[in-house]
Amino acid sequence: MRDLFAYAVRCMEYLDNIGIEYGNVIDFSVNTRAQRRWGQCRAVPGGYTININAVLLDERNSEEGLISTILHELLHTCKGCMNHGENWKRLARKVNSAYGYDIKRTSSADEKGITADPRLETAKHKFVCEKCGRVVIRQRESDFTRHYKLYTCGVCHSHFRKIF
Repeated sequence: MRDLFAYAVRCMEYLDNIGIEYGNVIDFSVNTRAQRRWGQCRAVPGGYTININAVLLDERNSEEGLISTILHELLHTCKGCMNHGENWKRLARKVNSAYGYDIKRTSSADEKGITADPRLETAKHKFVCEKCGRVVIRQRESDFTRHYKLYTCGVCHSHFRKIF
């Protein structure tokens, strides 16, 4: 597993080098439970906390996905950037231009360079959309896992097929 703190320091140096002032980050942590986000920045008394999805720290996955996510979250600590508004977008364009990353509001696993996802390796239930190929994993039994034929894909509104 990659060292999150070492990558965070590197990303802060990237921002320092192009003159972007970021806020006081009190803590960087690894999120092992996140299913639908790569990172999160929270304002707390005295500064910010940032957590990064553990999947990005897996050495089998792209280093660029990890770096771009840390940079994305660090940009949220800049003045007026807690959302994905014009100021945040302007700073993201500046970072992208300087370093060649593709920092944006949302990114897929493919865009992040995710080739290995431990959640998929241990999943108890796996479904795929018959039309667009979206994969849905579940660790626990639920209404969806029991009655998946009654549900439709949120992307293309087609039905799911159970893989296991």
